[in-house]
Amino acid sequence: MDQVLNDYLEKTERSLRALPASERIDIVKEIKSEMAELTEKGVSPEKIMERLGSPKELAKGYLGDAIAKPGGFSLRRLAEVLCFYGYVGIGGIFVLPIISTLAVSFMLCGILSPIAGLIKLVCGIFGIDVPWITFQFGSWTAGTAVVFPLSILVGAVFFLLGWVFWKLTVFYIKSVAKGSRRLAQN
Repeated sequence: MDQVLNDYLEKTERSLRALPASERIDIVKEIKSEMAELTEKGVSPEKIMERLGSPKELAKGYLGDAIAKPGGFSLRRLAEVLCFYGYVGIGGIFVLPIISTLAVSFMLCGILSPIAGLIKLVCGIFGIDVPWITFQFGSWTAGTAVVFPLSILVGAVFFLLGWVFWKLTVFYIKSVAKGSRRLAQN
């Protein structure tokens, strides 16, 4: 195909950016097919472009058809949009900050708990009392030798909770992205 016609097609496609990619591709194929037919009949590239009009005007015609299509607006579509953005809005204000903060906090506690237990154990071996590190359940207080294994167990539980909240955070973000893509495709 002639370079002038290719440039015309590129300008038309740029003017159709508001449409989904699949529709844009179909429209450009349709225009290209018409150009090829006219070229086979011996029509010059200048006459073809004159017949089609400016790329922007041609694109406006297709955009107008897309807007006027039945199904462009519906109450169901409006409800989907409102529900999605309500979900994302509330989630962005409350859910996402809470679950992501819990994920980081629990993971950090899962790392710090065994370190604190180790400090208590080492200090206990050297006869140094560290009163700010204790494990107490009700009236029972763990001895120095028991603190380290308990701190590892508690650290593992905290880290596991942090991992679960992190997975929830990732799941929430992916579900929002998937919903956004699905909403854009409709």
